[in-house]
Amino acid sequence: MERFDGDKFEFKVEKLPEQIHWKLYRAKQHLIEFEREASSYMNVSPSGPGEMIHAPESTPEKPIYIYAPEKPVPAIFGLIAGDYLHNLRSVFDYLVWQLILVNGGTPHETYTAFPICKSAGSFDKARKKRLVGVSKDAIDLIEALQPFPERNPGGKRPQTIHILDELNNANKHRQVLSTKLATILKPDGKVPFPHIELEVIRHRGENSIPGERLLAYLAFESRIVRSIEVTATLSALMDWVGFEILPQFEKFF
Repeated sequence: MERFDGDKFEFKVEKLPEQIHWKLYRAKQHLIEFEREASSYMNVSPSGPGEMIHAPESTPEKPIYIYAPEKPVPAIFGLIAGDYLHNLRSVFDYLVWQLILVNGGTPHETYTAFPICKSAGSFDKARKKRLVGVSKDAIDLIEALQPFPERNPGGKRPQTIHILDELNNANKHRQVLSTKLATILKPDGKVPFPHIELEVIRHRGENSIPGERLLAYLAFESRIVRSIEVTATLSALMDWVGFEILPQFEKFF
């Protein structure tokens, strides 16, 4: 299996049906589009699309800064991210459809789908409707991916499949995913996502004193991934699907 390389799509698992490849390919195109639009947005002017301002909780003793865009962050980012998530989530439903076919069954036009459940009881109910015709070994793998709370002690980090499903459902059933500009201290080394570099300048009399170096970047506003950079999130989801999940099902084809 090979990684994606720029515009070139190189997801090669010979045994996986091509329909799954097509959905991954389409998701990749949306990711490329998102990166292009984000880079363009970050370069709209020499100083970027906004300015640094004091946060409401900022005090002279403990200044806190936020990056405020001149205009609201365009909805295009949420729209592209939503299209991306739809295609990536569809990979799972396509997978179940193909698992039934390869097992000699006939998928149901309405009920066949990849369930994502938050309890063993709800999965058992969904299995009897959504996974009819899937082999027992494949069902066991699907069950192992379910985001049951007991598999996430303390609930400190949401499980990846739950993030994908929640973001896709929010975009599909509620509203366009909203994004904002967030800031972090500039890390050492190369930054792998579109951003604006900033520096806090403090004025003491006639002197200007350079301060913290910051990055402004596009972040989700959705609760489950609030303030996390969008491009890295989308890319990580694709890596997870393509290089961790799908290889587990290759043996069935």
